[in-house]
Amino acid sequence: MAQNKYKLDRLEELYNLDNEYSKYKKVAASVIGKDTGNYFNIFTIDKGSSDGIQEGMNVISGGGLVGIVSDVGRNYAKVRAIIDDESGVSASFANTSDSAIVSGDLKKIINITGIDINAEVSAGDMVVTSQISDKFLPGILIGYVKSVSKDSTGLTKSGTLIPVVDFKHINEVLVIKQLKESL
Repeated sequence: MAQNKYKLDRLEELYNLDNEYSKYKKVAASVIGKDTGNYFNIFTIDKGSSDGIQEGMNVISGGGLVGIVSDVGRNYAKVRAIIDDESGVSASFANTSDSAIVSGDLKKIINITGIDINAEVSAGDMVVTSQISDKFLPGILIGYVKSVSKDSTGLTKSGTLIPVVDFKHINEVLVIKQLKESL
């Protein structure tokens, strides 16, 4: 009974996410495999090219951005999450439109770098994908600023982010079936 409630809660969350980003056509997929470790930095889903999935499509779950499709087979696709140390996302702050780069690291911390020194950014500010990103569609929620401080150069700021996605527990995702280039 508890397992059914948990699954219902997850599917309701996916349904709400689908409605939140209703301007994009999406396909739901289940996670069928992942790399070793506790986090989902690279994982496999049960949809592929036969379902219209293409490399470069954005993947969302748990309230926001999970990552991007990095490899596609006929009946599966690999997703590189934003917490992976090879990932980088052009982002902006929802309240100021100032830009930054969001990237993962080996410690599974999400970093925010390249923030203009004069940007009015503080803990709790919402971070979304940027309009100028070459890979990610604009306006997808990434998370909230945890901390921010001036860099040693004094020219920029950097900090950390609390993601909206729980990267330890990803079961289902939505793949946005639109590439950034096709906007």
